[in-house]
Parts: sequence; C-alpha cells; structure tokens
Amino acid sequence: MEKIMKRTNRKTSKVIKILSEVYWAEIGAVGIYMDQHVKCESMGYKKLADMLEKDAIDEMKHSETLAERILFLDGTVINEKHMVPTEKQHEILDMLKQNIEIEDEAIERLNSGISTCFSAGDNGSRLILEEILKSEEEHLDKLKTIYENIQKFGDQFIVTHLI
Repeated sequence: MEKIMKRTNRKTSKVIKILSEVYWAEIGAVGIYMDQHVKCESMGYKKLADMLEKDAIDEMKHSETLAERILFLDGTVINEKHMVPTEKQHEILDMLKQNIEIEDEAIERLNSGISTCFSAGDNGSRLILEEILKSEEEHLDKLKTIYENIQKFGDQFIVTHLI
C-alpha cells in the first residue's frame, strides 16, 4: 500500500503562515465591520450600515476560503488571535478612517503573501490571495471616496448618501 505524502514542506509552511495571517486579519475585520454596522444602523445611517454589513460578509467569505485552503495544504486553522479595534468608534469619520487603515494593511499583507506564494510555486494560493486583493482594493476605494466626500460636503453628503 502506498503512503500518501503530506503537502507540507518548508515552502508550503511559509504559504500556510501567510494564509493564516490573512485569515486572522479577515476574521478581525468581520467583527469590526459588524460592530460598526450595528452602530450605524442604530444611528439611522441605513445605507452606510448596509455597506458595512456587506463588507463584513465579504470578509467572512474570504476567511472561509482561506481556512479551506489552509486545510487543503494540511495546515491547521488556528483561531488564536484576531485584529480588534483599539478603541470603540462612534463617529462616522473615525470609523471610516479606521477601516481605510484596515484595508491599507490588508492590501500590503496580501501583496506580500502573493509574492510568497509565487516564490513557493503555489499558484492556487496565489490566485486566492489575488482575488481577495481585488475585493480589498474595491473596499478601500469605496471607503476613501465616502471619507473624502464627507470631508468636502459634510452633513449634506451624509444626509443624501448615507441615511
């Protein structure tokens, strides 16, 4: 009977490490965005709340895909640390600024991970990270646009586009 060889080797371990780091950040983003979704909904910012809920669901789907890939590579999905906000955000601009920082960090992490996957010859993981990167770039663009419009137009933008 032939032995089934595990996929885990030194290169794969590096890929599993980066996939895990991205996973932890995505799980953390789910919590942050859902917290903000509930806050915005309770403050009457329905459109912004819906956007944050959609972003949280996107991050949850990313987390699921990453966990599946980690398991496929014979890694272990560890739920030991997640990114959490350092302080509670109550103002829209503060929430948006925090989310812009989260997405900037995610994009940096993903680009680094894509390089790691490429070097390891793991195109399956690279493609997953590239798809997540596209989504994060869309989130970032949307957040920056809203943030800049609030700064330019103030309450008029909020009333017209976020409630």
